[in-house]
Amino acid sequence: MGRYTGKSCRLVFMLTMTSMFFMAEIVGGYVGNSIALVSDSFNMLSDIISLSVGLVSARVRRHSSSPRCTYGLVRVEVLGALANAVFLAAVRFSVSAQALERLAQPEPIDKPELVLVVGSIGLCINVVGLLVFQDWRCLRRKKGRMARRHSEPKSDMDTETGVHERDLDEEDEFEDEGHHLNIRGVLLHMLNDALGSVVVVVTSALFYVWPKEPDAPCNWQCYVDPSLTLLMVAIIMPSAIPLARETASILLQIIPRDMPFNRVLQEVCSLPGVLSIHDAHLWELTKSRYVASMHVRVSAELHSSLSGIKILHEQIRSALHHVGIHSATVQLEFGDGTLEKSYCSTPCSSPYCMKVSCCPSDVAGLPLFKANQLPYHGESPIDTYETSNVLKISPASYTATKF
Repeated sequence: MGRYTGKSCRLVFMLTMTSMFFMAEIVGGYVGNSIALVSDSFNMLSDIISLSVGLVSARVRRHSSSPRCTYGLVRVEVLGALANAVFLAAVRFSVSAQALERLAQPEPIDKPELVLVVGSIGLCINVVGLLVFQDWRCLRRKKGRMARRHSEPKSDMDTETGVHERDLDEEDEFEDEGHHLNIRGVLLHMLNDALGSVVVVVTSALFYVWPKEPDAPCNWQCYVDPSLTLLMVAIIMPSAIPLARETASILLQIIPRDMPFNRVLQEVCSLPGVLSIHDAHLWELTKSRYVASMHVRVSAELHSSLSGIKILHEQIRSALHHVGIHSATVQLEFGDGTLEKSYCSTPCSSPYCMKVSCCPSDVAGLPLFKANQLPYHGESPIDTYETSNVLKISPASYTATKF
């Protein structure tokens, strides 16, 4: 175990227990003719995949960057969490089809004693899993600390390096935040399994307490198993969809709803010497690890002022750091006090590449819309923020702007 961290050891422990019990549960489900127990065995299979993905991604994510993978493999956990959520939804769909078929053609549980014993053991294993993975509490506390930190005034910055004093302390917390996305998926599977085991225990206990005669027609007891299975699916699916949506948003590089990027751009535009911002982008590399880029057009007074450019750059980085953006590329562009036809001072040299360029030199051919006196092209990331316009809008206005 020396090669594994504490979290990896817990993953290995639960993976071993879950794999052993999966075989016992699926055999007991088909022998005992219990759709709920078969459903719970698929939950166990989902757990095996989830734990395996969590274990592999926890090790793969430590690989350093390379010329081909400049960010390393840090998004492996995001991809694994999405795969877990999609697999869970697919299993729930399959179980729902079996439960509906059982409602149309009800069948009793053949061996309620076997199903009851297996279901009880499964419930105990799921409870152990919930006790093993307690990281969700740490995650909630950590989110609260980071939310309070970002709501505090800006920290002091070293004017020589532009590095905040808290950067080194926060680095591990943001790295752990991304790792908890996988733990969250594992914990979700454990909660689902615990609920499924409860359904198995309840249905088998009914047939054990009130046994049904072999030749007697099916009564209300036969409908309890598939009905509770459908209820379990209805409870589980709403918890799997948010995880799939969250991980898909990261992979699609969608700006999180709780990230005030529009407000940050407004703050940058209010800095002395800034004329406009265009080609501004923000995305999540992993959970709560943001990456941003923007082109900032500055006034002619800063052309020959190296110290002024350095101070402005530090102020921009400080504004980004204040909301949790610690990796940013800021390109300063120089121009006069008016916005020329070319919004980008370094456009593509060939006209054939303009359609694939993110910084067009001629915006005449693009649909230019205005919202709250704020020019932008469609609902894409901000193409142009003009200082004179940005300073006129109120907080109630810029929060309504779409990204």
